[in-house]
Amino acid sequence: MTNRIEIPLNKTKVALLLIVPLTLLITSLFSILWPESFISQTSNDLEKIKLSGIVGGCLGLLLSIFIIRKWLNKKTGFIIDKSGITDISNASYTGLIEWNDIKKVEGKKVGPIKLIILHINNPEKYINKAKKTSMPQMRKNLGFYGSPILIVSSRLKIKYDDLLALTTNEFEKLKRTA
Repeated sequence: MTNRIEIPLNKTKVALLLIVPLTLLITSLFSILWPESFISQTSNDLEKIKLSGIVGGCLGLLLSIFIIRKWLNKKTGFIIDKSGITDISNASYTGLIEWNDIKKVEGKKVGPIKLIILHINNPEKYINKAKKTSMPQMRKNLGFYGSPILIVSSRLKIKYDDLLALTTNEFEKLKRTA
């Protein structure tokens, strides 16, 4: 392989994620300014309502900042090159997955989610490279799917079938030349 293929993140889907924290922020602002409108049979303490509004507002603000930073990020979401595959789009980012570590590329549909599973020779190598918070999920993936490396195309600006075909074709090309 001589070309480098870069697939950007889907900025529209990231922007849609802003709906949740912005709704939380607006609701929290209303509970701070007009706590009496949030009185119910289970909660009639105005101070608790204001406090929950402050906590919700802080959480909504932090989530909004996180999502906006991700939206403004210029990094490419997925890269295929002569070294291997780099998927930056998901939370369990492990860096480069080298071609010589990949045994098989498999497409799988689990409910509404379509996955590309990269079966690899040494799963522990990639689990140990991941962030500590991602390690338990990667171990679960290994148990459920036979690999810790899953690619979800929904965060990328490419259709699932196209990404699966592209990844499979590049893998097959490399295996033929090796």
